[in-house]
Amino acid sequence: MSRYLRLILVAGIAIVFVACPSTPKPPENTVAVPTFSPAEGSYTEAQAVTITTSTEGAEIRYTTDSSQPTASTGTVYSGPVPVSSTTTIEAIATKKGFKDSDVASATFTIRVADIQFSPAGGSFNAATSVALSTATRDARIFFTTDGSEPSAEKGTAYSGPISVETTTTLRAVGVKQGLSSSTVASATYTIGVPVEPVTDEEVAAAQNAIARAREVDADYYDPANFDAARRLLDSALGVRSSDPASARVQLAQSKEKADLSFDNSVVRSAEDLAARMAALRQKLLDLQADKYMPEQFTSSTAGIDEAKNLFAQKDYAAARARSWQALREMADLRDRLETRLQSLAALRFNVEQDMKEAESTNAYSYAPAQEDRVTTLYLQGLRAQQGYRLDEAEESFGAALEAAKEVLRIAKAARDAQTADEKAKAEAKRAQVMKALQEASQLTIVTEDGIVVTPKNWTEDDFQKEMDQVQKEQQQQQDAAPGTQSMVIPGGESTVVLAEESTEDLLVQARHLWSLGLREEAAGNYLKAQDYFDEALRYVEVYTSYAVKGVYTVRLIPERRDCLWRIAEYKDIYGDPYQWPRIWRRNRKVIQNPDLIYPGWQLVIPP
Repeated sequence: MSRYLRLILVAGIAIVFVACPSTPKPPENTVAVPTFSPAEGSYTEAQAVTITTSTEGAEIRYTTDSSQPTASTGTVYSGPVPVSSTTTIEAIATKKGFKDSDVASATFTIRVADIQFSPAGGSFNAATSVALSTATRDARIFFTTDGSEPSAEKGTAYSGPISVETTTTLRAVGVKQGLSSSTVASATYTIGVPVEPVTDEEVAAAQNAIARAREVDADYYDPANFDAARRLLDSALGVRSSDPASARVQLAQSKEKADLSFDNSVVRSAEDLAARMAALRQKLLDLQADKYMPEQFTSSTAGIDEAKNLFAQKDYAAARARSWQALREMADLRDRLETRLQSLAALRFNVEQDMKEAESTNAYSYAPAQEDRVTTLYLQGLRAQQGYRLDEAEESFGAALEAAKEVLRIAKAARDAQTADEKAKAEAKRAQVMKALQEASQLTIVTEDGIVVTPKNWTEDDFQKEMDQVQKEQQQQQDAAPGTQSMVIPGGESTVVLAEESTEDLLVQARHLWSLGLREEAAGNYLKAQDYFDEALRYVEVYTSYAVKGVYTVRLIPERRDCLWRIAEYKDIYGDPYQWPRIWRRNRKVIQNPDLIYPGWQLVIPP
């Protein structure tokens, strides 16, 4: 019993596994079915057939031996296929990652050109001689005179003009090895019987056939037959009165050609319009119009199936009108979407550029609250774009751009104010240094080595001339070609450090530093200019520390001998004898003992 239970359990599990559906595979894209140009049909001369598919990058293979091509069999299409005899071409399109297309088939019948009668059938007063011909080289012509269908097996082989002595209907066909036979042509020759004039109805029948063909653009899709129909109509109208029999035959031939061009054009125009609509639809899919504008996409592409149904119902005028309407609607949607996507891309690029500029110039430090706002709006725009919400993306990127530009504007205004403050400080410092230099140049100094430096007596005009020269040099630099370096001053961010100088050169070096600061100020480098001015002031301070009121020569006066006490007491020195230590300290290198000085010594009198 337990064995039966185990069998039942196993069977149940098997049923569960069998009944359990497998995980469905994701749908595959299918390569578009190949199309042929020209379309299949009957032709009187060899054709070069082009095979195409609307799927970009697909490979086409074809056969001409009635076998069916596959992804690995058949000839790889590389150019137009020559067809010189009746041939059926079968083609398939394949692409990696796509499902193979259905096999397309087209039969091209190459037949012998129609038989021409000369003269054309009609009424004649006496016997006539009729010549038969065909444009197909080396074709043979067979004819009958008893109304039966001619063929290579049944009919007389044409070898020269046929004598027609009584009313006779000639029927003829062209035959050639490897080609289909021509259509059977016929012409009736009435001997001795008057010919009825051509009626307006006969003319109208040919004209209407041509007009109908023109409505389906036969002049574009089948110009050979359409032009032949018009030429035959013109020829018939030319002999309508003089040779009504010939005119009647030509009118019939004109109508036949027009009807053929109509039929061919209906097929070819349907294929052409379908291919155009398919290409536009694919372009919209490439732009992701079905995601950005789903309603407009559905509406504009609805005409594809509607036009196809109208063609199937043979309502050709309505089918063509609906096709062109669908093409216009899809083209309009494509143009609008491309414009908006390009505009959105430009808007996003501008936002990103302004954000980079704000970061690289530290602009957010002047408006810190705006940084989060700019970033938030930008990310909202990205999410909206990724979600195919165009309106929201445009709005968010636009707001982000405005916010980023506001940050840059605030930062620029702050930097401009800061620059103006730095400029004012540099101008004040320049004037301060200039005044200090001018005052120091009026002093007499004595170096530690005892060298007396006389006043340089720089005037305000001296400094003004130098400032004018710097302004002139700056103007020349601005007029120079961009990228040139014309300032002959040290570069870098640090203040110039001068080598150790002798005391007598300190003031000259201070003025040199002032000149460098003057050039930096003219170039707009106000902080660096202030550094130079400060350095110049330090040099001036050191220089002025060596300034003296004058030099006193110790005298030999027997009744009142010179000493430091008495020298300090003189009114033109200090007028105070208690100031004698100042003289001693300044002259320590000469005076070893303050109580002992000698006549002839030159003592520096400090201020």
